[in-house]
Amino acid sequence: MGFTDKARELANKTADAAQKGAKDARDMGEKLMLQRKLNASAEELGHVVYRQHQGMRGLDDEVNRLVTEMKALQAEIDAIPE
Repeated sequence: MGFTDKARELANKTADAAQKGAKDARDMGEKLMLQRKLNASAEELGHVVYRQHQGMRGLDDEVNRLVTEMKALQAEIDAIPE
């Protein structure tokens, strides 16, 4: 294997590592964004449940909407590779 072949192989390995690093960073950013959305939904759900306990009626649809949204967000988070 000549010098140019070794250099080309090293360049390819470096490019592959850079692409993997960029993909990992994108995945991590996406996961963080989804976790923030999940936390916001959980906080909103807490407020709705508190209002229910204070005696407000007719909030079941809102609870169901938030729980469904949270399940979807969690599924998206779980689908992102570690």
